Amino acid sequence: MRFEMRFGAVLLGASVLAGCTSAKESRWNSAQAAMQGSPAFKRGIIADCNKQVGSEQLKDRQAVARLMNVSVARAPAAFCSRFFNAWASGRLSYRDVQGIHSQTAANSRFVRILQGRQ
Repeated sequence: MRFEMRFGAVLLGASVLAGCTSAKESRWNSAQAAMQGSPAFKRGIIADCNKQVGSEQLKDRQAVARLMNVSVARAPAAFCSRFFNAWASGRLSYRDVQGIHSQTAANSRFVRILQGRQ
């Protein structure tokens, strides 16, 4: 139960960071195309994400770090680069992120991406 609550918090935090989980799929695809076409744009988004994740509560950063198998200090950069690089490359789909909110969806793909295994 404790792991499920922490895992849920991590997934919830990820969905907030994505910023597009409530957006239409066309907006998701437009943002993806923008990141693919402009490395500077993607770097800016990742930098903003690093600041946001780095300012989260320590317990939340610790949970993300454990899930990702990185140090707490490295967690913001690892999370943001893995998440946005997967989004930009198409390895992370709109449907994958929408599934974060579902109690029944399989989130194993998302976890593998965060762990750098996909």
